Amino acid sequence: MVAGGRGAGVGAGAGPLTFVRGMAKKKGGRVQDRRVRMIRYSLNHPLTPRPLKFGTMRMLRHWTIHRAWLLYQRKLRTARELELERQWNSMREACEELARVDQRLYRIATSKKETGYFPIELRIPTDTPPREGWNHGWVRPHQKA
Repeated sequence: MVAGGRGAGVGAGAGPLTFVRGMAKKKGGRVQDRRVRMIRYSLNHPLTPRPLKFGTMRMLRHWTIHRAWLLYQRKLRTARELELERQWNSMREACEELARVDQRLYRIATSKKETGYFPIELRIPTDTPPREGWNHGWVRPHQKA
């Protein structure tokens, strides 16, 4: 207990703990939503860039370029989707052909069981050259017959 008979807490000297919304209502102020407060903060924050202010013609040019960019992106996306659809259809047709020709190979090709570990010898292609360069002395190892 603190001198004066009140408990020491967040609002030392105040009575029971009250929330801000309750205090705003008591004082006649507006109750402000947390989301609105965060939006206002982010819009008025000093690190937030000012919105672009264009003249009429410059705004029209900006809008035209922006729409052209969106059309270009949509064109790329649809081309990519068509290519993936073409590949998918080709794989489906190949699986149907394999099932028609040889059921055993079809079952092996479409089985879900693990085939083993990823081969360690397989190297990932990179854009950088190797550290030691080309090995001119390399010869193919002889296979045992």
